[in-house]
Amino acid sequence: MSLCKFLGSAIIVLLAGVGNASAADVAPPKPAAQESADSIYVTLGIGPEMMPSFPGSKGFRAVPTAHFGWGKTDPFYAPDDGFDVALFNNGTVAFGPVARVREQRSLGNGNANFYGIHDIGWTFEIGGFGELWLADFLRTRAEVRQGVNGHNGLVADVMIDYVYRSGPWTASIGPRLAFGNNTFMRAFFSVTPWEAQLNGRVYPYQANGGLASLGTMLSVKYQFTPTWSFNLFGGYNRLMGSAADSPIPNRLGSSNQWTTGGIIAYTFDLKQAAHSIGFDF
Repeated sequence: MSLCKFLGSAIIVLLAGVGNASAADVAPPKPAAQESADSIYVTLGIGPEMMPSFPGSKGFRAVPTAHFGWGKTDPFYAPDDGFDVALFNNGTVAFGPVARVREQRSLGNGNANFYGIHDIGWTFEIGGFGELWLADFLRTRAEVRQGVNGHNGLVADVMIDYVYRSGPWTASIGPRLAFGNNTFMRAFFSVTPWEAQLNGRVYPYQANGGLASLGTMLSVKYQFTPTWSFNLFGGYNRLMGSAADSPIPNRLGSSNQWTTGGIIAYTFDLKQAAHSIGFDF
């Protein structure tokens, strides 16, 4: 099955559950007692993240990470969600545009063994996401994004989160699948004969599109006040398929990809904030 057909099927299955599930089967996250029916909650978050220098690297880099989200309830978010704006969000289903920045590949950050291998610039990826809560503890999400520079490839992520809430604590854990088309996979995992000669440690190889990695993400959030929270997270992804067979991770980097970090976030009621400055909508 081609990547495009797989992604299309995945998103159709994800969103088709909306029409087939009964009210007892599909329940949105329960809003807090102080939330009103016309509230619009906005969450802004920022923090540090330690992640692989680039896909297939065994080196790490510290980068800033951020989150933006909004909805009719105090929104749950996973730390690896893309930067999205929900054009529709009824608490059970959400969809809209999404963006993400992909790290560059260069000789810096302890990756001198990549001598002779082509560089890849920072990539801005834009696309769309769909999200469905199958129950008040189970969220599914899919993102499809196109790189507009850098690797110039098409990528997709499928995420499932089991969410547990207890007082000020919210914990989540779930699997992650990442896909890339030929352009993406060949940018990060292919080696030309000339590059193999220059580097001396790798052999010529052509990667193909498909499943790029499989892993999991764990996060624990503590709500200090009704507005302030801190989310500590960690994740692991294992390169799969054509990416795992490449000499890039096998000779120069690693197929084990770890991330860890934290996000401090501020959540507020947009309508209430607007009303306090004399603007109603």
